[in-house]
Amino acid sequence: MKIFITGASGFIGDHLSKKLADTGHEVHALVRHELPVRQRHKDILYFKGDITQPATIQKAIAGCEQVYHVAGYAKLWAARRKTFYDINVTGTENVFEAALENGAKKVVFTSSCAVFGPSLKTALTETDPRITAFNNDYDLSKFIAENSVREYCKKGIEAVIVNPSRVYGPGISTHSNMITKMLSRCLRGRWVFMPGIKNVVGNYAYIDDVVQGHINAMAMGKCGERYIVGGENLSYEQVIGIIRQEIKSARLIPLPAGAVKAWGYIELLKYRLTGADPKFTPAAATRYLQNAAFDCSKAVNEIDYTITGFRDGIINTINQIKKTI
Repeated sequence: MKIFITGASGFIGDHLSKKLADTGHEVHALVRHELPVRQRHKDILYFKGDITQPATIQKAIAGCEQVYHVAGYAKLWAARRKTFYDINVTGTENVFEAALENGAKKVVFTSSCAVFGPSLKTALTETDPRITAFNNDYDLSKFIAENSVREYCKKGIEAVIVNPSRVYGPGISTHSNMITKMLSRCLRGRWVFMPGIKNVVGNYAYIDDVVQGHINAMAMGKCGERYIVGGENLSYEQVIGIIRQEIKSARLIPLPAGAVKAWGYIELLKYRLTGADPKFTPAAATRYLQNAAFDCSKAVNEIDYTITGFRDGIINTINQIKKTI
């Protein structure tokens, strides 16, 4: 089958495009920049383009029956707030317009668990209302994009939404692969700072599970439905404990809440003084200081989603990283 995918140069998109090609599909991948040889796949046809430029999408999507729209602006900061909406909202609409015009049979859209906001005492499901206002443009732009996707369902496109949580695992180094970056630093003997509020919970999804979740959503997902593709819900204390057990030499420095918040404001001040993009922001600090527990039961029951245990995923990731250092 001929399949179109956006975001093939990103963490999830790289894994997904290669798995589709390895299973015999003809993959058309839209990438903003020419990929290095080591990242390219011999059986993927790469098209240089941008989801904000409709003409480039039309060229790449021609003849494709299925579409995976994975591309997006995944950072919590941009010099221009408009960037979030140009890419995550208008870019999504451009992809769906092209899919509609070219007669694509089904589209899987990669959203984020960030649209649900923080959790309280229980893990959030796809139908739980958000309990807080949006405090950053990334979350809001993804939420708006999801609404646009549902509108295209009314226009005749069979579209499914997948919501990954905090994805980790072996693969290319990107902003979306922070845990792998952290493990790499630990294995190299470098200091690693991370939130150290013991009882704050996050949800951690192994990359192979997330990729298969996309494929299963294409095969079995229902039009207009959301599916949380996550993993185990763990506190920072549990995450730090597992990493320390698997990397005995890990030099992890847990930061208290006040230090995490201060870090965000210091990075923002550096940007205003030097123009250098901040590595961390107050919005990011707020996110990582709130619970973000999620329930994947719907995906497990409806699209046969499976979850790799966090320790097993970390061990697999560590073993892959060791091959490169």
